[in-house]
Amino acid sequence: ANIVGRMWSKACTFLIIIFCVIVQYNVTYAKRILVISNLPSYSHQMSYRGLCLELHKQGHEIVSITTNPIQNSSLTNYTEIDISYFYKGFPEFKSLPYLGSNFHLTTVYLNLPLLEAERNLIWIVAHVLNQEVFKNPEVKKLYATDSNEHFDAIIVAQGPTISLNAFAYRFNAPLIGVSSLDVFNHLRYTFGSLILPSHISNWQINKPNEKNMSFWRRLVNFYEVWKQMYSWMNEHVAIEDAIAKKYLGEDLPHINDITRNMSIFLVNRHPAFVHGKPEQPNVIYYYGSHITKVPDALPKNVKQFLDDAKEGFIYVSLGSNVKWEELPNNTLEAFVDGFSTLPYKIIWKLNPDLLSRKYKNILTLQWFPQQTILAHPNIKLFIYQGGLQSTEEALYYGIPLIGFPIMWDQTYQVQNIVRLGIGVHFQFDTISKETVKATIHEVMSNTSYKDQMQRWSKIFRDSPYDSLQNAVRWIEYVIRQNGTPFLRNDLCDDPWYQRYDWDIIGFLAILLFIVFLISLWALFLILRFHLRIISHSLW
Repeated sequence: ANIVGRMWSKACTFLIIIFCVIVQYNVTYAKRILVISNLPSYSHQMSYRGLCLELHKQGHEIVSITTNPIQNSSLTNYTEIDISYFYKGFPEFKSLPYLGSNFHLTTVYLNLPLLEAERNLIWIVAHVLNQEVFKNPEVKKLYATDSNEHFDAIIVAQGPTISLNAFAYRFNAPLIGVSSLDVFNHLRYTFGSLILPSHISNWQINKPNEKNMSFWRRLVNFYEVWKQMYSWMNEHVAIEDAIAKKYLGEDLPHINDITRNMSIFLVNRHPAFVHGKPEQPNVIYYYGSHITKVPDALPKNVKQFLDDAKEGFIYVSLGSNVKWEELPNNTLEAFVDGFSTLPYKIIWKLNPDLLSRKYKNILTLQWFPQQTILAHPNIKLFIYQGGLQSTEEALYYGIPLIGFPIMWDQTYQVQNIVRLGIGVHFQFDTISKETVKATIHEVMSNTSYKDQMQRWSKIFRDSPYDSLQNAVRWIEYVIRQNGTPFLRNDLCDDPWYQRYDWDIIGFLAILLFIVFLISLWALFLILRFHLRIISHSLW
């Protein structure tokens, strides 16, 4: 009995030690992280959610300000501040140019060049959304002067959202940026990174770039991009700075200075698909964080419809932001007429009420589990709007594409799938029943699209490391170091004219011009001197 008692005592002591070690580990290594993503767009929010859940899986406490909360009560140490009401818009939107009383982004993008839409609409909408984050009652409790809230890192979804970066200063925590698109040009300027107006990687341009463009085309690009940078730095940055100071105090450093001190910038792009270019040292790529390894089950009626598609089926979706009813009148009709005569079944993310009647080969619903559909063995083709997250999903499952871009970066993404040979660009100004059928026939009958997609799908899936876990390790590294200023690009401290040696180029250009003028004057004097000699000799 004594032996058993001693063994039991030792076992209890061992368990207590193990328990203390675990508790100490959690206290030492589990960190509290604030994540802010205020863009009301489902697809973009999903890429941020994947990162949050992975951080939580690693034992960190998450406080997420999001428009798409998970609302899962079983998640402990995972707090969400629900700002889903952002989807409804705000009264300020009604007075914005181009929108009038209706907030229709689809219509706006169809009628405005990309840079003008950014400058005169998207950035202004962002100012409203950013201010509404500060005005949220739960957020106010976080940053109140008498608040005892503490965070070890602040992760902010980047874009025209730099006023939100001020939370890093408020909580004296490292700032970490994250983007569901790419690095924005106005952020490149702030970071001192290279801005390449005519490089094929530049998606923020009115007309997508190509290789070997003419001088005049590059001159237009140069003017448009730097005009955009001027507008951002001299108009919109001041608004963002004023928003941050209004709620966090006038003694706040300038918002650009806070943004420049960003420790790392997590960009949701696969390195193989971003066009090789110089990048700032603190950019970390991660990708596919929203892709579920085990897709959700299909509704019974949808599963039956797809299982019966012996000739295969086509999936059609323009994402969560583009509305079919906001497209020109003949667009929906052209697609319906083209689809209804195909031998393939069509599964279409569309309000069923928009169709005048039912079609035997067409199934429409307002929502589908997209990844489950893309994983179905009978799928032949994906017609989509060119969204980055949908592009990643198509690459993961190896489905050829037809891109029908409408807004923002979508034309760039579709141009990229054409360059890779994995899909075609369906031109908006050529829509008809015949072109719909012809474009589908081109991709279905030409096996090169499927072959190329399989090749690039293999590249997308094969990686030397898990990019999402790599992003988490970088976040943990930033927290351990309490910031990584040594990754900062020092060019951001230089005036704009020194970054590219424009002052030297300008000086040399003026010098050469002066030398040219002096040479002309000298030539004129020499010529006049000789003329005088000749005239005297004749007399």
